[in-house]
Amino acid sequence: MSGKLTKEELKLLERSGYSEKVIQYYTNKVNVGIIKDADVALAYTGPCGDTVKLYLKFGQKRRIEDAKFQYLGCPGPASSGSALTKMVKGKPLKEAKKITEEGILKDLEGLP
Repeated sequence: MSGKLTKEELKLLERSGYSEKVIQYYTNKVNVGIIKDADVALAYTGPCGDTVKLYLKFGQKRRIEDAKFQYLGCPGPASSGSALTKMVKGKPLKEAKKITEEGILKDLEGLP
């Protein structure tokens, strides 16, 4: 999906249980992209087939300087990738590794 959501699409996502924050991440494609010279690139495919590829670039003292992702799937992995990349930026790798699925879901304020 590209561009802004139509009124009908927005209503459908809201009725489906997606929070306003999820819809904003999904619509605005926050941190969606590729880091060509990434220090880390890894992919995860969930049980329903949605796939996320995460790219990390480190700066001084192993802090995450930049984080981007690509996804194939619904608004869930799209917004989760946005939340995760925002949460890890600026953190040392050791601290970023402590981020849990529950922490991401809490940050998103509601997935169906």
